[in-house]
Amino acid sequence: MAEEREPPTAVDRHAARRLLDEVAVLTRPCDLDLALFFARHPRSLLSSDSLSAFLGYNIKDIAESLDALLTAGILRRRQTSAHAARLYELTAEDSAGGEWLGRLMAVGATRHGRLALLEEIAQRSQGG
Repeated sequence: MAEEREPPTAVDRHAARRLLDEVAVLTRPCDLDLALFFARHPRSLLSSDSLSAFLGYNIKDIAESLDALLTAGILRRRQTSAHAARLYELTAEDSAGGEWLGRLMAVGATRHGRLALLEEIAQRSQGG
């Protein structure tokens, strides 16, 4: 039996809209899920394959989202020749504009909040 999804509330949608206005780099669902993952695991030694398996996105989506977060300065990546895995460090919490991270965690931690964020991302990608 399929579970019914309650739609996000107006408060959830408003919070999602304001947050995505502030963090304009989160333009795809994978961007959001990677940001949430690294907010929970701010220093992680992982391969792209591991991230793909953990989050359920294909390697191409993971690579594009990692590039976006790295370019925006939200993440820092270090690699050694001894390992295929890379050390990812969340840098957003260190920056002056990092207050959004706590709000992202608060909104994204609830089912309704995450759905609101995903709906807002989808709406923006369709030009709405």
